[in-house]
Amino acid sequence: MRLSAIRQHGFGHLGVKVNKQIIYTMSAFEQNPIKGVLRKGVPNMIRRTRESFFVIAIPALLAYMAYDWGVTAQAKLDRKDPKMYENDV
Repeated sequence: MRLSAIRQHGFGHLGVKVNKQIIYTMSAFEQNPIKGVLRKGVPNMIRRTRESFFVIAIPALLAYMAYDWGVTAQAKLDRKDPKMYENDV
């Protein structure tokens, strides 16, 4: 069932009129997209990296150590035992 065909309105037009609503906007041509990147953005990125270093680094290090242990243990288990093949010709 298409409600827009019944009500003769498009999507988003509910027929309710809002009074005394003021919207302030700035043109996209008046905004500077790279304003303050070097002066504020880079120091902020460094500060946030320093603050969250141990939160990320410690679990990452533990995960890498567990992965490395698993790879070496699997390599040891995959090796053939030479004693099983001593009597082969």
